Amino acid sequence: MTPKRNLRWLLVASMGLAAETASAQMGMPGLGEDGPPPAAGATPTAQPNAPATHAASGGEELGVLPSLEASIPEDPLKLSKVVKKTIGSDADNEFELGRDTETTYSWYGPYYQEKSGQYRFRTVFPFWLEREQPKDTASFISPFYYRRRSPNVDADVVFPLYWNMRENESRTHVIGPLAWRKAPGESDHWLAPLVFQGTRKDGSYLHIPPLLTFTSQTHTSGFNLVGPGYCSWKGGSSCSLSSARDIDFGIAPLYFYGRSETSEYELIPPLLHYYRYDDIGEKSLNLWGPLLWSHTRERSAFHVLPLFYHLWGEDEDHVTLFPVFHYGHKGRSSLFVNPLYMTSTGDKGEKTFVTWGYARYRGRTELDMITPLYWHYHDPDIGEDTHLLLPLLYRSVSPRQRDLAVFPLWGHFNRFGIKKTTWITPLFQHSRGLTGWETNIHPVLYMGRNQDRTHLVVAPIFWDFASPKSRSTVAFPVFWRFDDGNSVSQLLLNTYYQERKLRTGLDWQFHFFPAFSYGETPDGHWWKVMYGLAGYTRRGEMAKIYAAWIPFLLSGDDD
Repeated sequence: MTPKRNLRWLLVASMGLAAETASAQMGMPGLGEDGPPPAAGATPTAQPNAPATHAASGGEELGVLPSLEASIPEDPLKLSKVVKKTIGSDADNEFELGRDTETTYSWYGPYYQEKSGQYRFRTVFPFWLEREQPKDTASFISPFYYRRRSPNVDADVVFPLYWNMRENESRTHVIGPLAWRKAPGESDHWLAPLVFQGTRKDGSYLHIPPLLTFTSQTHTSGFNLVGPGYCSWKGGSSCSLSSARDIDFGIAPLYFYGRSETSEYELIPPLLHYYRYDDIGEKSLNLWGPLLWSHTRERSAFHVLPLFYHLWGEDEDHVTLFPVFHYGHKGRSSLFVNPLYMTSTGDKGEKTFVTWGYARYRGRTELDMITPLYWHYHDPDIGEDTHLLLPLLYRSVSPRQRDLAVFPLWGHFNRFGIKKTTWITPLFQHSRGLTGWETNIHPVLYMGRNQDRTHLVVAPIFWDFASPKSRSTVAFPVFWRFDDGNSVSQLLLNTYYQERKLRTGLDWQFHFFPAFSYGETPDGHWWKVMYGLAGYTRRGEMAKIYAAWIPFLLSGDDD
């Protein structure tokens, strides 16, 4: 057994021993972090006159089968007064028993009595109250003593020092800070705020706040905290490396360890140690001070932080001694870097060399850079040769194009047989190609043609865009015209004209704002003065006139 494993077993044993010793001082081991819960309510007594039911599901709830359909209340969401009183409270409503149809009342000064059958309530308010029901008597002597006797519940309370409560088979005693409770399969023993101990059917708990001790455990999990030491586990009844499936324990801030079915970790901050392992991918990492080991299925590594780094795998190896050099290779590729220069070789034999002020690449293409002023690029496959002399000259020649630019005064770009573009200063541009031409004087004039489309823009007052099916023209702000082939809309100063091509003919109208308007439709015409001060409309057999903006029908039907 290794020293590391001895340390783990020693920590686990100490945590378990501390928890068991503390539990032994209180008596029985157990679980229950929330203190003594109330016992279950009593089972209701069967009525001798109740109808017999079968063992089938629902037999005790349905004595007589319904003969009518269930009725839906008028307001299904309406709450009864009894339900409203219980909202916001976890107290059960205790029904009065033994009442008869008649009730007698007696009142003699501070003495009051209410009697009905076997039910009686008496009080000398506010000093004494007593309620009697069949086999159930409860009394209260203000302001400290309460007493009750019944088959299911007994109570003797001298508030707030003494409590003796029984509910069915559960019994609770409280004497000042001392409390204990017994129930079937459960127990609690408290000495607040020093010790809290209890048992349950599947476990136990023990809390000793002054000693920073908090433990709880079941048959399958648990948590122990004793001062700076802790242990949390699943899959067993105790904090044990041999029985727990998942476990985490440690002594903060000195040591931390955890293990699950697929992973494991260990942390020792004073020694700068961290270890992690994961079955998924067979990944591991181990750190001791500046020494770091790591492993995966593809690679392994060893580093001496922050100066030395070594990474290796199948057909690859990389070594770095910072800041002196780095060397690595993978397959046919390699890389070597030092403060003076860098050189590399690619998988296809391409080579790169970089040093201060100069860089070179040789592969399918070629590139030379005298940084940052001169660049020369050559592509032998397409015969392209490009030179760049910043910030003045650009030249590129190939079988398919020829470009030349002298920044920022002139530039000519010629894609043979396809398009030519000339720049004179950054403002003037002229292009001509297979589909049309374009001339721009930035940012004022833009005009050109592309196949059967034209455009002319004189910013910011004139725009004209035309195509075989539409045309839009704007001379801002006096003239607007839009034609989409089926309709025309035109605005000139205070006149407006619109026409639409319908299946039955032409529909058009003219407006002279705001005095007069006239229009014709395939089945009639209309005119108006001041849009209804006076007017006339005919549409087929329908005719009407307007006077003071009120229409008057002369003939036909106005649809």
